[in-house]
Amino acid sequence: MRSKDWGKNAFLKIINSNWTVIEIGVNQGYFTALFSETWLINMPRSIFIIRNNDLGDVLVATPLLEGLKTAFPESKVSIGVGDWAIPLLENNPYLDEVISCNAPWHNKQNCRFPANSPKTFFEGLLYVILSKESRYISAKKFTHGIDILGSRQGSWLMRRAKIPNRFGVKGYAGGDNWCTKYIDFKEERKVAEAGLEFLNLMNAEVEIDPRPSIYLTENEVAEAEAIWEEKSARKKRIILAPGGGFPEKCWGDKNFTELTNVLLKNENYKICIIGSIEDEKRISANDPSQLTNLCGKLSIRQSAAMVSVADFVICNSSLCMHLAGAFKTPALTLLGEWYDSTELHQKQWGYPESTIKGKELKAYRNQTCSVSEAYELFLQGLEQTNPQN
Repeated sequence: MRSKDWGKNAFLKIINSNWTVIEIGVNQGYFTALFSETWLINMPRSIFIIRNNDLGDVLVATPLLEGLKTAFPESKVSIGVGDWAIPLLENNPYLDEVISCNAPWHNKQNCRFPANSPKTFFEGLLYVILSKESRYISAKKFTHGIDILGSRQGSWLMRRAKIPNRFGVKGYAGGDNWCTKYIDFKEERKVAEAGLEFLNLMNAEVEIDPRPSIYLTENEVAEAEAIWEEKSARKKRIILAPGGGFPEKCWGDKNFTELTNVLLKNENYKICIIGSIEDEKRISANDPSQLTNLCGKLSIRQSAAMVSVADFVICNSSLCMHLAGAFKTPALTLLGEWYDSTELHQKQWGYPESTIKGKELKAYRNQTCSVSEAYELFLQGLEQTNPQN
């Protein structure tokens, strides 16, 4: 090779998918270095994770954040989420930045049309091209991007941001053909474990527990203890969370009301209802004085703190299920008519100390859980957790 006057400039030339030549000019000469693609992927300067989805989806992405920061401690790790989910990530030690990413796809907050609707694609395209948030993400010049859900719009956003190393999902919502690498969607794989598969794409060798995390302060936990009042071995703290994404996914207000009135017959149960203001009147208790209805009165983090010091949780398939999983609080998750398989839901979203119950069509169970069955499952779960009672 002839000598060239490169000054202090350098350029990068991709020869093929496996090897990269870097020619660096020094004064009147230059030298050539050969690096493998593996080496380059192992040296991410900055990583952007897209998770503009619902609350539970964001929470189950936290194991990946831990894995990335553990594997690449010198890298800057950022995540883009909807403003509704930002409180879940406060105090997370594995994050350098939380970026507002109110992208209008694959969430129930600002996605106004069905996931595969042309209108959804059009609104997503407008967001990617014109939004202030998209411009901010582009200005960060991330070296690596991960679209955990795996969608066309997520890939568009990473390409618009000129992220050279883009990781997505093949077989779910598209976009993998615009990614440099991807994981395969497997329906029966736990969602948190699927997220950790991105570490393998980046040649990271770390072992991470696929359990979500939310980092509460001592004051937040103390405030929850004060609401529950003095803890005793005899009194059991029971959380009821009757809210959910949409009615078909929920066990139903009537069922929750009947179960609540059964629970209220035992004076050793201290019951708190949590959720949004829309959930406030879902449960009609025979004797409201025996329970505390906190719907609409707590923030997401305050609700998480209540779950963290509870003895048992009864909920729909919702954020509360994942909060219970984060703190290893035993839970009973009751599925609505929308779900055809309890077994599949357990594989995708379940936790070892919890029970999920609903239909199982392949076993000819075409009914959701009855109130009496739910009560028996609750007693079994409480007994296993507190064998002295």
